[in-house]
Amino acid sequence: MLRNVAKYIVAGAAAAMLLTTAAIAQEKIVMRIAHAMPESHSYQKWVENFREELDKLAPGRVDVKVFPNAQLGKETEYIEGMSFGTIDGAVMGRHGQIDPRLDVLNLPMIFRDEAHKDLVMRNGGELQKTLDDIMYEKGFKVLGWGELGFRHITTKDKAIRSSADLAGVDIRVPNVEPWLVAFRAWGANPTPMDFSELYSALQQGVVTAQENPPEIIETSRFYEVQKYLNLTSHASIPSQFVLSRALWEKLPDDLKEPVMKAATISRDYQVALTREANSSLVAKLAEQGMTVVEDVDRESFRAGAEQAYAKYQDVIGADLIKSVEEAN
Repeated sequence: MLRNVAKYIVAGAAAAMLLTTAAIAQEKIVMRIAHAMPESHSYQKWVENFREELDKLAPGRVDVKVFPNAQLGKETEYIEGMSFGTIDGAVMGRHGQIDPRLDVLNLPMIFRDEAHKDLVMRNGGELQKTLDDIMYEKGFKVLGWGELGFRHITTKDKAIRSSADLAGVDIRVPNVEPWLVAFRAWGANPTPMDFSELYSALQQGVVTAQENPPEIIETSRFYEVQKYLNLTSHASIPSQFVLSRALWEKLPDDLKEPVMKAATISRDYQVALTREANSSLVAKLAEQGMTVVEDVDRESFRAGAEQAYAKYQDVIGADLIKSVEEAN
């Protein structure tokens, strides 16, 4: 009798252990995702869509928590935060700070049109794999390269119809080294500044100009502190939705495929959403009081852009620059 009882106890303990192990294996994973944009921006909708799609593909297994409006710091701090595990992922545009080779995506005048950007970053080919691998080497798993759109210069007190009109203009730019070269070649005084500080800098006259796609100009209410929207289309810095490599490698193998499927769906959703928004927001910004300058000589910006290519080709890689320029 005692022997039978002992057998039942051992069997029960083994069953409990199996259940506990299974529970641990299925324990909900928390992903803390940060971004610096307002909740009205497509960054927020991108992560929310990812959360919805992932919950369809892997119900109840991942709790995606979103922290917009720079709640968890500036974009530059997200890189360190993911390295130290204080956040798990981010939507941002700081790839050039992660590896200077990725500044190839930030070079002024590097992209011809929207289709060109898709070929480079979203068609699953060798060029995209090269970009993804560089990020992974540095500790970041790319879930998707997103879209912010072609960037245009806004100014407080003068229209910009060619690069020569930038002479002496104090303009905020992202902290992208090749851009400093190009904007100086165009005659401007570029000031790197975190995006979270930009509105107040424009309001206080620290800078009198900035450049961004229409969606960011509208959602950040720059029309309140800028008069001219100059359609320069001089560059297009992509965004990226990334997880820390450490978190990615800890994910159960059977969860990685659903994560990437949800990521691809949400990436395409964000790209479409942003392009639709940018195409309609120029007219809205005009309604909100901005003067839209359409007759811009875009080619006048090319010579300054090529100075940046020449200066940074040894850092970025001449072959990588050529691969992006000639992708078709």
